[in-house]
Amino acid sequence: MSIGFPNPPKKVGDQPHIFIPYSYGDRESAHKLAGALRRDRVSPWIEGVEMTVGDSLIHRLSNTARPISLVVPIISAASVALGWVEHELATVMTSELNGRRAIVLSARIDNCALPAFLKGRPFVDFHSLGWNRAYENIRAAIQHRTSMAPAAHPTPAAQPPPPSPHVPDSRKKAAGTKRVFLSYDSDNDGYYKDILIGWSKQPDFAQFSVNDQPVTVPVDGEDAEPLKRAIAARISAATAFLCIVGAKTCTNGWVEWEIKKADELGKRMIGVRINRDDSVSETLCNAGATWALSFTFEGIKSAMEEAHGG
Repeated sequence: MSIGFPNPPKKVGDQPHIFIPYSYGDRESAHKLAGALRRDRVSPWIEGVEMTVGDSLIHRLSNTARPISLVVPIISAASVALGWVEHELATVMTSELNGRRAIVLSARIDNCALPAFLKGRPFVDFHSLGWNRAYENIRAAIQHRTSMAPAAHPTPAAQPPPPSPHVPDSRKKAAGTKRVFLSYDSDNDGYYKDILIGWSKQPDFAQFSVNDQPVTVPVDGEDAEPLKRAIAARISAATAFLCIVGAKTCTNGWVEWEIKKADELGKRMIGVRINRDDSVSETLCNAGATWALSFTFEGIKSAMEEAHGG
């Protein structure tokens, strides 16, 4: 356990504005979630807004006093039946409002079928997980996503991260905590990495090792060797390797190198697509990866347990 000085509190103006749209029948769940987030000081800027027939979600978001950082729509049979979910939420996920793009993290509260545009997207399932577990997942995801401040000075181009301690050969069945090296396209898919890091705070989920240093050198350049050695050490120390596959992952040379290195080291290979149509590299296809059926807590947990022989 690492012990150090606590992080200084955020300035009020820097804290996220969280917008929770909900339908009339879900007001109790929305108020409970908003109240819990305020109580736990996730942010003072938490706005629960009831959407009625004919309401425009885009209009509501565009006319808030503060730019929206995160939209947490309450998804249920009642809300799916209304136009703001089916017709406007997809637009919110791909558009800029008030000069910034809001992140959407849906909260499903019953066993309704998700709209097609939400399938494969991260969401928190209060119906399956129960209130306490689902709330901890959503709080961890929000806090991790919004607590990352930019560095005061740029990091040197090839500064390697410190290697993780050596662990026994990962081909043997792991005992205790699963430690998984997380490979992702840092330019485009950092949000999904943050979701997984948030989920890893749960005691029955894997712990992730990532390369948090910015990669500013070509993967095939001479300056890349120190970083390659450090990343290889982290992959070697992990019990498995998980690759997040996004729209541009196939063109990321560093991710491709990490896949080859993990395969070379005999790691358990796991893959998860952000969207079902995202292309998978031939290298990952040929590595015999275990695939998560969806980018959800249970889907990824199941894939990791299967890869570890569970």
